[in-house]
Amino acid sequence: MGLKKRKRDREPDEPSAPFWMVTYGDMVTLLLTFFVLLLSFSSLDDVKFKEAASSLNNELNILPKKVSILDYFKPRNLGESESDYVKETINRINNIAKELGLEKDINVEMTDTGLLIQLGDKVLFDPGEAALKEKSHPVLKVVGDAIKTKAKEVLVSGHTDNVPIHTPEFPSNWELSSARALSVVKYLIKEADVPPNILAATGYSEYRPIASNDTAESRQKNRRVEFLVTWK
Repeated sequence: MGLKKRKRDREPDEPSAPFWMVTYGDMVTLLLTFFVLLLSFSSLDDVKFKEAASSLNNELNILPKKVSILDYFKPRNLGESESDYVKETINRINNIAKELGLEKDINVEMTDTGLLIQLGDKVLFDPGEAALKEKSHPVLKVVGDAIKTKAKEVLVSGHTDNVPIHTPEFPSNWELSSARALSVVKYLIKEADVPPNILAATGYSEYRPIASNDTAESRQKNRRVEFLVTWK
């Protein structure tokens, strides 16, 4: 009886570490395993990975605000034939821009993530509308011809300035930016024979500006549709 009583009265051992550290350590281990698994794949889908990683980081806040997860996972370098094809694509788009007098409204550049094509809304739409203007067709046809055979994925994103819109068709800039991206995607499929399976459409409203929105000129720059093209 005395022995049993002594065992009952014995004080429990103090934990060697706070209990929260066990959960935290498990989470960090799982995150490390997750990213190692991603790296084990032979090819990395940059666009989808960027979206997934950004969503994950927004929830967990594991990276500094000015650091992208793609800074840690750079896409593979283009081969010689791919590099030539990208240069040819850039030249074709720039040439059609010059022919139509739209040099200031079209920008094409190669980024770490892929080929970025930016078309100002003056090229594509009337103010507050999502129906494509006829003069946009030659530009979109060149873009479609350039991407339909060798592109792996094309993310088409609509962007607006910060001026609110309130119409029955577009209650906010979210609807307008999304509708514009979708109009472009539909044209590429129907008129340029771009495979639907490589296209995606999204709207970012006013929340990813490339200029300040303080002047009419800067707001004009923010009203755009972007194509982010990754290669096979």
